[in-house]
Amino acid sequence: MSSSHARIGYALVGAGAIAGIQAEALSMIPEARLVAVYNHTPEKARLLGERWGVPWTTDYSALLATDGLDAVSICTPSGARVDLAAAAAAAGKHVVCEKPLEVTLERADRIIAACDAAHVQLAVIFPARFHDATQAAREALVSGRLGRLTLLGAYVKWFRGDAYYASGAWRGTWDLDGGGALMNQSIHWIDLLQWLGGPVSEVAGMAARLAHPQIEVEDVGVAIVRFSSGALGVVEGTTAAYPGQPARLEICGDLGSIVLEERNIRLWKLSDGTPEEEERMLALGQGQTASGAANPLAIGAEGHRRQLAEITRSLLTGETPLVDGREGRKAVALVRAIYDAAATGRPVTC
Repeated sequence: MSSSHARIGYALVGAGAIAGIQAEALSMIPEARLVAVYNHTPEKARLLGERWGVPWTTDYSALLATDGLDAVSICTPSGARVDLAAAAAAAGKHVVCEKPLEVTLERADRIIAACDAAHVQLAVIFPARFHDATQAAREALVSGRLGRLTLLGAYVKWFRGDAYYASGAWRGTWDLDGGGALMNQSIHWIDLLQWLGGPVSEVAGMAARLAHPQIEVEDVGVAIVRFSSGALGVVEGTTAAYPGQPARLEICGDLGSIVLEERNIRLWKLSDGTPEEEERMLALGQGQTASGAANPLAIGAEGHRRQLAEITRSLLTGETPLVDGREGRKAVALVRAIYDAAATGRPVTC
């Protein structure tokens, strides 16, 4: 693999909505360039390729042989990634996977092992980590400004109508979606919960299908989480809360509390803070209204731009991306633990 040039050549694998967002994001990164598009359906591949002026193919082996290709970004349904990722790694290409990394830990671990064996990088897309508000909260937590963490909560009360689930045969299935409101939609904030709150030691949960009888998976899920630090946490996720509300993450400690709402900070109260700092923090993300609460296409490309720019810099410098395979695996592990707890009616040790 050649990475001596100053730009990383990407191919998009899959041509659905999220691939379009990634293509837009890549177009805004000077060190990145889109070199090819793959989809097993010719019409979808052609439309995306022509939209961005790059070759398209339905032959995955041909895609991996594309001149100037350094990395593949896999945007297929969640449960259709392991073989594509393993083949890319074996061909010496770096691998980027949309969230979740895969739908089971066994499949996620196979991707990680394939990339390790081929000595290529693996990154998992979690754009919410890269928002200014999230970064500010992380900095405050790492520096100990919230004191001892006591209670955290991730609340994702979104809405998806029947047309959303009908738009792809894979949606709402265990095999290809890997789960419902928790694994597909809420996983961004479940990831933030464990990234900001630290490792999880125990989970109890319940899940139900209440408003979408045509799907196999849950459209409502709740969990109680015990962190290794002793702090407790709550997860609420649904795609059955009309018309959809902004996602929230609440972090409470004995020296301060922070509430994030999508890309904004709604509460910033730290015992060592100042009114000026609070005002500055509440202004972060102001005017950024992009949200997937009611429409998965309304998220915008900025979060992806930030993360793909970080991944690109990492590939150019030989460093490990911030959200590598092992880091991206953690959210899958937590969601699967919630599902196991819901299925057995007993707490699960993580």
